[in-house]
Amino acid sequence: MTDLTEIREELARAATMLDLGRYDEASTLLARLVSAEPGSGRAWCLFARAHLGSDRFTEAVEAASRAAAIEPAEEWPHRLASNALMHLGHHGEALRAAAESRRLAPAYWQTHVCVAQAALAAGQPSIAAAAAAEARKLAPNEPDVHFLSGKVALARGDLDGAREHQERALALDPAHSGAMNELGRIRLRRHDTAGAIRHFINAARTTPTEHIYSRNIDVVIVRSVSRMIYVFVLVAMILLWIPAVTHTGRLALAAGFATLTLSTVGAFVVMVARLPREARLMARRTMLSRRVVAALAVVFCGVAAAFAAVTFVPSAEVPQALPVAIIITIVARVVATARLRAPLGPNPPGNRTSPTQPLPPTRRR
Repeated sequence: MTDLTEIREELARAATMLDLGRYDEASTLLARLVSAEPGSGRAWCLFARAHLGSDRFTEAVEAASRAAAIEPAEEWPHRLASNALMHLGHHGEALRAAAESRRLAPAYWQTHVCVAQAALAAGQPSIAAAAAAEARKLAPNEPDVHFLSGKVALARGDLDGAREHQERALALDPAHSGAMNELGRIRLRRHDTAGAIRHFINAARTTPTEHIYSRNIDVVIVRSVSRMIYVFVLVAMILLWIPAVTHTGRLALAAGFATLTLSTVGAFVVMVARLPREARLMARRTMLSRRVVAALAVVFCGVAAAFAAVTFVPSAEVPQALPVAIIITIVARVVATARLRAPLGPNPPGNRTSPTQPLPPTRRR
């Protein structure tokens, strides 16, 4: 492949594939292009994009480095490298690559956004805030600028500022699923579970290929059920101490356990009923609903065994049985929580898996 016109056409086709999320097809095409034209910086940049989309971050860094060596005055390879290095957890290197992209193109808002997200990942919110502010000066009507500014504000604990930026991003781009997702995270910080789920559902509707949004719904459900299990176990342990401290009859202990169980089941039913239908369907698709039932069954059986250990021993042996009952209860909670919070399985390549995922460095000047 030596004809320059044909190469340009193939590069344009590869770029279109990447825009459509067809990363593997683009990778196959670009592998041929960089082999035929190893001196094409654009081809290597697109190859880095393809690797990023397929979660091949080490390869993305290598491709971006090749592009930077070919075009040392171009900022795009450094943004690509910064993005890949953030995914690899090399935050210091990512910040240096982002700073180099900004040095090469200080009038380009994307380079300031790149610095902001790299600084945010590196735990330097002051640097991130300054870079985000500069990006807003350069592109006040760019949704991604306000999206990133909102993430920076949230990291600094400014919930009102974070909400304002994300709402501004949505006003500029009503289909900005990232801003919807961030509004859900802000709602979670305010302990508004129902509002958070609504935002996550809107994000999942808008961009169904981004599995982070449906995963965030699972996270909210897991947190709510974990909190319910914690309260159930805490009250159970208090009830278990009653016979030893007050010498209350076993019938009262059994009645307390029954009341606790019925109250917990009722609270669970109310929680499920309040979930939007789409949230319940998503939980079923990820098998989370079965996991929740299994976790509740484990903790119920453990607490029931603990109550039995205290209820059916002679009164004189209650002080000896009580520590065993408490240990059974704690173990049941640990096992149930671990089962509930276990990973739901790997994400398909190219899907974002973190609410702090960097913006894809796809656009050039």
